[in-house]
Amino acid sequence: MLFNSYIFIFLFLPLCLGGFYLFSRLGKSAPARLWLTGFSLWFYGYFNPSYLLIMVCSILFNYAVFRLMGPAGTRAVPFRRAATAFGVAGNLAVLFYFKYYDFFVENVNAVFGTSFVLKGILLPLGISFFTFQQIGFVVDAYRGEVKRCSFLDYALFVSFFPQLIAGPIVSQGEMLPQFAGIGKKKPDAEKFAAGIYLFTLGMVKKVLVADTFGLAVDWGYSNIPALSSTDSLLLVFFYSIQLYFDFSGYCDMARGLAWLFGMEIPVNFNSPYKAVNIIEFWRSWHITLSRFFRQYVYIPLGGNRRGRPRMYANLILIFLLSGIWHGAGWTFVTWGAAQGVLYIITRALQLHRKARPKPEPAPAVRKALHAAGTLFTFCFYSFACVFFRSESMTQAFAVFRRLFTAGFALPTPAFVEGFNLDEFWYVLKLLHADTLPNSTLYLPAAITAGTLLTIFLAPNADQCAERFRPRARNAVLTAFLFLWCVVSLSGVSSFLYFNF
Repeated sequence: MLFNSYIFIFLFLPLCLGGFYLFSRLGKSAPARLWLTGFSLWFYGYFNPSYLLIMVCSILFNYAVFRLMGPAGTRAVPFRRAATAFGVAGNLAVLFYFKYYDFFVENVNAVFGTSFVLKGILLPLGISFFTFQQIGFVVDAYRGEVKRCSFLDYALFVSFFPQLIAGPIVSQGEMLPQFAGIGKKKPDAEKFAAGIYLFTLGMVKKVLVADTFGLAVDWGYSNIPALSSTDSLLLVFFYSIQLYFDFSGYCDMARGLAWLFGMEIPVNFNSPYKAVNIIEFWRSWHITLSRFFRQYVYIPLGGNRRGRPRMYANLILIFLLSGIWHGAGWTFVTWGAAQGVLYIITRALQLHRKARPKPEPAPAVRKALHAAGTLFTFCFYSFACVFFRSESMTQAFAVFRRLFTAGFALPTPAFVEGFNLDEFWYVLKLLHADTLPNSTLYLPAAITAGTLLTIFLAPNADQCAERFRPRARNAVLTAFLFLWCVVSLSGVSSFLYFNF
């Protein structure tokens, strides 16, 4: 089920909220948690019932490992370590089978000339997210950080629908104490109103912005031979903008939904395109995935405690894992490697400057350097995302080839046609601007400029929601944006991170 769908907004969510608050108001904590768990399972199973079976089996397996391991001090350390290894290996084996088996076999066939048959396995939605979340739980339990956890709480921890499909990857320490408080505290009306507002802002990002840019991106990648150099350059940045608003829109909607239930999930997206370098970027993009790799891979491998060569090796490994986590393909490996190389270079320069400090530059120079760093980081990530979006290395290189060899001209009309939304085009007609030369380019240029200004200069949705107060003008604005999104849902599409 999609957040941006009629069935979710007008059926699923009202029923889920109604039952949850009815039980909570009566002080019935267990029925309220059971109600929320049941609806979360419905939410996931709506996509495909077979997906639900896979997730339920995964929940049963990991909870069995948790009970087998027992609390710290009740089992011998070697036994608990073996149970942890078994649990982690089981999770990784399931993830490998569904996500990487065909990729592995395809490369074995290419290298050794074999002819093993590909299975064409359908990737269950969200499996990368709930698998990593459960690996984190098993490891935390081994470390003694999970004191107690009922099966109901564990099932809700894994399946809680706002963060189930595309994150954030939450930890047990963040969620289990909140589940324990269900039915024991009064609803916060102001937080509830802010949740509606944040959910609406996220829907605006997805439905009105990301999907609009997505029309151009889809056309561009389907018609690469027809692209001019101008089209190719725009295609690079349009996808970067689409990905930004698509993922940040999901994160805002997920966090807003959690607020509706009186719960808090971690911020997973914090204006990454404002970052001055790639290190700051990865502290702001998919924050909980970076946290997972840092806590469960980077630090156990030694982090930065075993010298710089080991630190750089650990960093490049993390980015290669991040690339392959996003998808089974050499395009994702290339994307991850590019991020890792720049990250290491940036880290080395920071350490060099720290060892040989220089006088602070003048404020004007500092601002110019900051702007240059932000622009470079944005451009680097945008060009790297050509590999992220492309279906193959051949397609990625074809985009770059068109960029440098196809010649610059005005954008192809079909490429930017999706920007000429009916509601805006009607305004242009009223102003008789549709009769001016190249009038079909006015809206694409205005929308692109507006989104870039929003990305680099405006406060993000979380900052707006934190300042939100339930006043009349805010209610009118929220209602207007909500209705605009609802009437635009005919072109509904899934979130990009559902693919990972």
